[in-house]
Amino acid sequence: MVSRELVADLAEARRRIPGEVWRQLSIDLAGRPGNPEPLSIQHATAGLLNRDAAWVLSKAFQSCVNASWVEIAGATVAVDSLIGDGDPLTEIIWTGPTHSRVPARRIDQVLYDLVSRAQRRILLVTFSANRVAHLCAHLTQAANRGVDLTLIFESAAESEGQLTMDAIAAFKGVPAAGRRLYYWPLAQRERNQSGRPGKLHAKCAVVDDVALVGSANLTDDAFNRNMELGLLVRDAATVGGIVGHFDDLIRADVLVKVPESQ
Repeated sequence: MVSRELVADLAEARRRIPGEVWRQLSIDLAGRPGNPEPLSIQHATAGLLNRDAAWVLSKAFQSCVNASWVEIAGATVAVDSLIGDGDPLTEIIWTGPTHSRVPARRIDQVLYDLVSRAQRRILLVTFSANRVAHLCAHLTQAANRGVDLTLIFESAAESEGQLTMDAIAAFKGVPAAGRRLYYWPLAQRERNQSGRPGKLHAKCAVVDDVALVGSANLTDDAFNRNMELGLLVRDAATVGGIVGHFDDLIRADVLVKVPESQ
């Protein structure tokens, strides 16, 4: 018998798999005899290139041993008719230890995929950045395609030692002609009771009409070792609001352009 939990897991997996691959999966599942068991589950998911989706499906199949493969195949067809190839407006992006509810999907891979497909604009906002040569390569390719590239980052000097290295140093590999850099001047910041200035601590990326907002800096630790949480947002009004907010801060001189020589 097909459960609501299985349908929810199938919907999550469907959003990560192209339609033609999903429909072939439905055909393969319909031809399998009996109910899910470890070996048949392994075979059912072995051909999927999207490992996130394969992980979701494996966990789902393991929890529905009372449903036959034919019943599960029917559920995949129903999910496909409801979801199709439409993307969800929001999607959880998690880097770190996995569990049954939210599968890990590396934040750096999501960002690389977005940047590699960028056509119009890229906005990156980060507190810290280092060891991002692979990201710089994607940004350089985007700039060469004519994509508008804006980087907003924390300054070591303006933070008065709260950050030891400017994020600008991490993006030396991106041609100066292909990027605009902005920082938050010290004069614009309030200080706490200890006299320390506020930090530019926001982290987000906007690529065309998609935003990735979360806890991760653009660092090797954030991409590979930290526990990080983000949201991938495809709602046009929300994404436009994020871009508009930073545009307003630039127009009001709250954020100031770094001289071209740097």
